[in-house]
Amino acid sequence: MTTTNDLSMAHPVYTLNLTAAQRATLEWLTQNGGLFGTLEVDPEQIAEDCSTSVTTVHDALTRLTTLRLIQRPGESTLYRVNPRFFFAQNPELAQLAIDALDAPDVLPDARAGRPRRSAPADVQRRRQVRPVS
Repeated sequence: MTTTNDLSMAHPVYTLNLTAAQRATLEWLTQNGGLFGTLEVDPEQIAEDCSTSVTTVHDALTRLTTLRLIQRPGESTLYRVNPRFFFAQNPELAQLAIDALDAPDVLPDARAGRPRRSAPADVQRRRQVRPVS
């Protein structure tokens, strides 16, 4: 069985020789929601935010996809940061996720299935018809 620490030792980021633009692009994707879901990517926006050229962003996206640091479904402009890579680099967050998945499921009680009671004030508010001015 592979642990989180084993994953981070397999391919540390410094062994991949990423350029500053590739690191910036990866960070941009992470910060803009590309970790928890696919993100529609506009290379021009990334280039502007990271102070680089659009060509450099395209090159960075290609290399990051080849390294499987980011995932791209088909030939779309949607990208997602590889969660395995992210959690391998952040073992404390990985442990939080593991703990959350190991937590027991919520069990509704008998009261949860009953209709909600209305307060008398709520019932009266619903009965009053107010004129529209």
